[in-house]
Amino acid sequence: MGSSPPPLTILLVDDDRIHSRLLQARLQREGYGVAMASSGEEGLALARQQRPVVVLCDWLMEGMDGVEVCRALRADADLAATYFILLTSRSRVEDRVLGLDSGADDFLSKPVDQEELLARVRAGVRLFQANERLQDLAAELQRQKSRLDAELAEAADYVRSLLPPPSSPLRRAE
Repeated sequence: MGSSPPPLTILLVDDDRIHSRLLQARLQREGYGVAMASSGEEGLALARQQRPVVVLCDWLMEGMDGVEVCRALRADADLAATYFILLTSRSRVEDRVLGLDSGADDFLSKPVDQEELLARVRAGVRLFQANERLQDLAAELQRQKSRLDAELAEAADYVRSLLPPPSSPLRRAE
C-alpha cells in the first residue's frame, strides 16, 4: 500500500479569527494543509518552518503588516518562490502598485469570495510547481554539464598521452 503525498501547505496570516477559520475550513475541504498565524511575525516564522506553497496574508495587521511580511519573505532565498496573495479591503490603484512592487503575486479583496480564493490558490500552486520543475531541470542540466566536463577532461588527458612530449625535438625526414 503506497502512502499519498502530504497535502500542499497554504499559510494563512490574518488577525481576524473568524475570517481565518472560514478560509481554513474551505481550503481544508479542498485537500490543502493549512497553517495559520495571527500576526505577521508569527506568519514569517511559520513560513520558514513549514515552507508553504502559497501564503495568504492580510494587508492590515498590527505590528508587521502584509506588505512587510511579503518583503521579508521575498528576501529569504528559501521562500522567495512562494506564491504570495495579499488579502485587502484596499482598492486604490496606488495600494495595488505598492503591494505588487513589494513582491505580492496577487490580491484578493475582502470579504473574500471563496470560489475566487480557490481559483487563485490553484493558480499559485501551478506556478509554484512549474518553478519547482524548472529548478529540478536546471539541477539536472548542471549535473549533466559536470559529467560532460569530466569526460572531456579525461578525453583531453588521453589525447595528450598519445602526443610526444613537448620537449622532445621532432626529427625531420631528409
